[in-house]
Amino acid sequence: MRKHLTFIALCALTLALCSCSGGSRVIKDGKLRYRIVRSAQALPAEITAAERLSKYFELITGNPVETVTDETPAKGREIVLGLTGRDIPSVKAVRDTLGGEGYAILKKGKRIFVTGSCENYGRGTLYGAFELLRLMGCEFYATDTETVPSLNDLVLKKVNKVEKPAFEYRDVYWSAVWDKEISVKLHRNGNLAGQLPTEWGNGVFYAGQFVHTFSKLVPPEEYFEEHPEYFSEIDGVRTARHLYSQLCVTNEDVFNITLAKVRQWLDENPDAKIVSVSQNDSFVIGSYCTCPECQAIIDEEGSPMGPLLRFVNRIADSVKVTRPDVAVDVLAYQYSITPPKHTVPRDNVIVRYCTGGCNGHSIEECPNNVHAREHIERWGQICDRIYIWDYTTNFAQYLCPFPNFYTLKDNINFFKNNGVKGVFEQGMYQGGVSGEFGEMRAYVLARLLWNPDLDTDELIDGFMGAYYGAAAPKVRDYFDYIHKVIADSGRHFTLVQNCADIFDGLISDEDLARMDKIWEEAIEAAEGKDKAHTRAANLSWRFYKMMSRRGEWAPEESYADEEKRFYHDCNELGVTKLREGVNIPWIES
Repeated sequence: MRKHLTFIALCALTLALCSCSGGSRVIKDGKLRYRIVRSAQALPAEITAAERLSKYFELITGNPVETVTDETPAKGREIVLGLTGRDIPSVKAVRDTLGGEGYAILKKGKRIFVTGSCENYGRGTLYGAFELLRLMGCEFYATDTETVPSLNDLVLKKVNKVEKPAFEYRDVYWSAVWDKEISVKLHRNGNLAGQLPTEWGNGVFYAGQFVHTFSKLVPPEEYFEEHPEYFSEIDGVRTARHLYSQLCVTNEDVFNITLAKVRQWLDENPDAKIVSVSQNDSFVIGSYCTCPECQAIIDEEGSPMGPLLRFVNRIADSVKVTRPDVAVDVLAYQYSITPPKHTVPRDNVIVRYCTGGCNGHSIEECPNNVHAREHIERWGQICDRIYIWDYTTNFAQYLCPFPNFYTLKDNINFFKNNGVKGVFEQGMYQGGVSGEFGEMRAYVLARLLWNPDLDTDELIDGFMGAYYGAAAPKVRDYFDYIHKVIADSGRHFTLVQNCADIFDGLISDEDLARMDKIWEEAIEAAEGKDKAHTRAANLSWRFYKMMSRRGEWAPEESYADEEKRFYHDCNELGVTKLREGVNIPWIES
């Protein structure tokens, strides 16, 4: 949905972008002074780039824009997308430095070139098209919220912009950014939520199953009865019990069966560049095999990752013979997070490290995160391709206030500084509205994964202004308060913790009443869809009071009615999940 800039914001934009001397006049008298040019043989993503530029230029100016192919004779001012017959050496020289997903916006004479590599389905050019729109004052926050200015005149003081992503793999696993268009606008290239079609640049996807693949590679229902030796020996007993067992990775038959399945997955998914050979999820840490052969390697390597990594290295060596373009992904998770003493990953192995610990403070600084910090640093010394699985919400209570926004940038920079190549940010991923700043957190994460140097407060202010409208200042007051309460206390909290425990003793009765008043004023100020956004964000504060039995939730006799009202509002506002795997109760009207 289109949202116009306010008059004040438009004046600020004009001051920032326009100048009487110098710069490039892009819009004059309500008309774009350029036509769009793409190749007659354009990639699907380059065609999408041309279509979206045309759409947004018309929204900005109120007038249609001419789009032609490079078979049309050149004339006048042109915005040239991707690789075309208009190419010139200086543009090609820059493009050759961009890697697979970088983009360049270059002013050359009367032309503006928006280009990226032909690698990765032309995603770079598509990203560049949306960045050109950002230069013109657009911003894309959520599926239903974006800023599109109405301009009669625009001079860009600085057109040239060249960027490459900080990470090769960037997946924000929040349902708020699963829509294919907002994914690309925010440069998210992970595909766990559903593969992006080629017209949207495709993305990073896996052959076969994403992670926790052991039970798919060697299915226990197929093999355990006749070959229990293929599975974990725990306390002297072989077991394939679901969520309590792994594979015996020193068994040669297990290796051969796994390799055959990996090759089958790659044959079935020829465009995939990664295949996962990774342990099952487990309810217990000690689910790994401790047979004499496995235990000997564990003792030698000082970590259960020792036999697992040796197994994965062997798979990777075999895969490399026929598919040198493919990497084998293994989890450093639960029992396998500690790097082995001696074995190092092959150059075509990705180690996907799963974080944990305190979410209220950064990995680099918090004493509760010292093991994660040391493990990531050690993996960075021995592995050329680390991916991170990071947790960014409270999986026990999705609606619990989760003041972690100021750890996000610090953690992302810590990953980058330790050689991490990809980051998977897991949040509320099961559909529906988050009810706890999830849409904003997904936006901030996506922008920081592309460029960790962006300012977190600027991203938050921009999002709130667009998403909550007139309610934004009040919502920001609450947001600042809930973060300050935790920061001032020094309290730690984790990804699975009761809401009442996190804030126990931190919020006074006076502050409780003050926050109630702030939310009342915020909801009163909001209009249209901004009111629904504001009411949804307020659910998190109400949930804290429900869990703590405070405010209107304190009297026992009214608790049931308040609970019913709360869940009714969740239903109305599209908030569907209470916690991972548990739905919000449905309340009949």
